[in-house]
This record gives sequence, C-alpha cells and structure tokens, in this order.
Amino acid sequence: MNQRPSWLFYKTDNGIPQLLSKALNQEQFKEVPETHRNDQWNLYWRGSGFTLSDYKNVKTWQILNHFPKGNTITRKDSLARCLKRMRMVHGTIFNFFPVSFNLPNDYTKFLSYFSKIQSKKGKQVWICKPSDLSRGRGIFLFDNISDLLYDGSTVVQRYIEDPYLIGGYKFDLRLYAVVTSYHPLRIYLHQDGLVRFSTEKYAGSVIQNKFAHLTNTSINRNGPNYNVEKERVGAGCKWSISQLRAYFQQCSVDDRLAWERIKHMISLTILMQANSIPESAKQCIELYGFDIILDKKLKPWLLEVNFTPALGNDCSADVAVKLPMLVDLLTLAKQKITLPRPVTDHRRKNNNLSRQAVILKEDPEERQEDLNHFDDVFRNRFIMDPAETERMKAIERRVTKIPDIKKTGSIIDQNSKSHTETDSVISNRCSTVSSIRSQRAQIRSHSSSSFRNNIASYPQVANSEYKVGGFFLTFPISNNTQTYSKGATDIAKSVTEIRNSLRISETNFKFMPAENRQLHERTTVNWNVMSGFKQT
Repeated sequence: MNQRPSWLFYKTDNGIPQLLSKALNQEQFKEVPETHRNDQWNLYWRGSGFTLSDYKNVKTWQILNHFPKGNTITRKDSLARCLKRMRMVHGTIFNFFPVSFNLPNDYTKFLSYFSKIQSKKGKQVWICKPSDLSRGRGIFLFDNISDLLYDGSTVVQRYIEDPYLIGGYKFDLRLYAVVTSYHPLRIYLHQDGLVRFSTEKYAGSVIQNKFAHLTNTSINRNGPNYNVEKERVGAGCKWSISQLRAYFQQCSVDDRLAWERIKHMISLTILMQANSIPESAKQCIELYGFDIILDKKLKPWLLEVNFTPALGNDCSADVAVKLPMLVDLLTLAKQKITLPRPVTDHRRKNNNLSRQAVILKEDPEERQEDLNHFDDVFRNRFIMDPAETERMKAIERRVTKIPDIKKTGSIIDQNSKSHTETDSVISNRCSTVSSIRSQRAQIRSHSSSSFRNNIASYPQVANSEYKVGGFFLTFPISNNTQTYSKGATDIAKSVTEIRNSLRISETNFKFMPAENRQLHERTTVNWNVMSGFKQT
C-alpha cells in the first residue's frame, strides 16, 4: 500500500500573515483546495471570532483558533471591570493592574477620585484608551480634567510615571500565552517575546510627546528617530526577551522574581474567564498577547490583553520571536487533532456494513448525507506516515503529562507539624526545663535554616514533561490546581494555590540574603530552566 501523506489542511477567510504562512508550511499544513467540501480542513484560522454554528459543527479532526466567549479579557473595559471585581474578592494578589475607570459609566467615581488624589499629591498623569481600538489609536495622556475628551466607551487609567528605563527610553513587553483547554485549564507561556521601545527619551513632564510615552510599534515606526541609533537600544524599537534578559544579566539586575510574578499574573488573568467558556468547546485553541510594563522596582503591571495579537513582520526581531512561536503553537494545535483511522482493504471489506449501521443509527436523517459523501481518499489525506505518527504520540505524552508538584501551601504546614513532633520527643527525653529550652533553640535554628531549603527542594519537573517547543506549562502549577480546574473551575482555591506559590518565590528570590543566593542556585534546579524564560 502507498505511503500516506503527512500534511494537513488549513482554512482561512481573509488571508493570513506571511510569518503564519511560513509556519504552516513548515508544519506541513496546506491551504484547503476549492474543490474540497466545506468540512475538509483541519485548522480554521480567523482574525475575528467564530459563529455558534462553527463551534457546533466542528469535528474531532478539526480545530478553531478561538474559544467561544474567549474575548472577555481582551476588551479594555471588560478587563478593568473583571480585575476590579477579583481584587475586591481575593485581595492584593490582583494588585497588578493600575487604577482604572470605565467611562461614561464611572465618570462620577473617577471625578471624585481624581479630585481626592490631586488634593493630596498634586497633579497626576492619567491615560485615556478607547475600549474597542488597538495599535495605539485614540490614546492620549492628560493631567487636567478639562483635557479629558472622549467619544464612546473609554477606559481612564493611572499612568505608570516611574517606568524602568533602558538608556533613558521607556519600554513594555509583549508576551504570548496559549490556552489549549479551559476544562481542565491548560495555559502555556512562550519563552521568548518582544520588548517594544519608545523612540524618544522619556520625559515625565512633557505628556504631549507620544513618541516618548507610547511604545506601540504602529506609532513609533512613524517617529523621526525610528532608524536612528539610540543609546543602549540601537536602531528600530524592538528587542527580544532574550536580549532583555542578557541586558539585565550584564547590569547585574536580579529579574527572577519579576518573571515569576509575570507567570502568575497571566494565569490569574486567564483564570477570571475560565467558568464562562462552555465545557463543550474542546476543539479550540487560543493565542493571547499580553502587554506588560515594568516599573523602576521591576514590579510588572498589566496594561492590556490582545485578541489575535499582531503577527506582522516589521523587523528582524519579529522573525526571530514570532516564527518559532507560531511553529510551536501549531505543534500544540496538532496535538488536539484526532486523526481518523486508516482505511485498509480488510477494514473496508469487513467493517463497511457495520460502519454504515452505526452512522445511520446515530442520526439517520442528518448523517445520511455524510454517509453518501464518505470518501476513503479524503480520509487517507488526514493520515500521517508512521514516523509522523510516532512524533505526534511523543508530543502528546509530553503535553498531557502534568507536573507532579506537591501542594505548595502544604510546605509550611509540614514544617510546623515536624516542629510539634520534635518538641514532643524532646519533652519525653529531657527532664529539666533548661535542657528542653536549649534543645528547642537548636531545633528552631536548624528549622529556620532548612525552611528555605525545603521550599526550594520540592519535586522539580524535567523539561520534557511540561515543555512543548518554546511553550512551557504555567497552569496548572500543581496536582491540586489541576483538580480544581476540572469541570467548573474552583477559582478561589486556584487563586490560593497561586498566592502560596508566589509567596514561596518571594521568599526564595527576594528575602534570601545575597551571600546565600549563590549557594542556593548551585544546589537547586536552574531557575531559567524551571521557569522557561530565555536567557542568553
């Protein structure tokens, strides 16, 4: 029998970007010919959302690049509303979003807050963003209420006036996150991303200069200094994340806690809309673009989330970051495609009647047309050769295996339990109060020094178990969070797990004395491997 082809079909409505076309070709996807039926495709890529009928009619060998109701966090007004609600319920763990107001609904609240802040701290800079526009359109800064002019739904946000600067230039981060499933929740974050610079040096007092305050590429590529060699930044306005981490390393900046916070920030943001996604949406995958800015203390702030982030090719940094990211995205997408079994002469001869009976029995009226058009040649087009099949099975094993990490919040309980047991043993063996106190002091000293080691030494996971290409698994972070996201996601318990994990990270990276960090890094898994973020 002839070897079956290993390529798949993709479908699109309005064309696709050049980089995505290259990635599809590299992953052996071909555009579906016009002679094929409407359902003879494996990947349907659209820049906008799909209709309900598209989700209803999708087959097991097909996948859509959007989830139904997956754009809740991508509208600026909806994102601000959801984060404000989550902050009220779950507390300071959601303090990664600037104070925001949705106008015109919150105009009275904003006016009261604006007057209160101005009376205490003087003039404060605010940024105004239209809710439904992208690429920096309609954005402006103001510090006087009389300068606030808007038409339609708008978000007014406290401006981050103390951003981290490189060579005097402001920048933000564009990171790519992929959701492969909401029930249970699976979030992957790519190890590389883009760093987008302003093209003029930051000047906090001159708020009218958009080339100094805004980092949108669509704005800065039209600036007068776009092609000029800028201090530390160079020509253009983009770096990759790996370049940024190399810069931090060169300047002896410890950025590990910042990346750990970014990972949890992205998980918390996507977690907000998990229960609004229908459980029936299985054959979907979603790519989000997170825009994040670092202040001078390296605290990350979420600016917005992009629905179908731009995949254009403006410079070499775009090619270096986006093309590998899209190839890895398609690898994740192929893992969700269930290919039909090959049709052999034996199956055709012995199983044809039974297959017809099953199809007709399911729904005789609706399935009769599918049965009439059932084509063995079409089925064979979706079958991979043996080598490709083995590769896909290996990918599936890597993706579906979830890290066996103990519940992070239980580490402190384990330590406290060990203290109690040790104290009871000491009480039984020692007869005098002085000996008991001295031995307890020794135990506390030993426990306090070993506490951090216990935190850092919980079971780690090999790369092959949670890493697919450049994407690494960021949620679930433990077996508990995996359980909480089955069916209806238990958001409260998941947030608690993330809070405990972040507290442990802060203990490791922030409060550990500088003289002990070198020893800690030698005796534990390299953090860059554990987190997945690139560093050169």
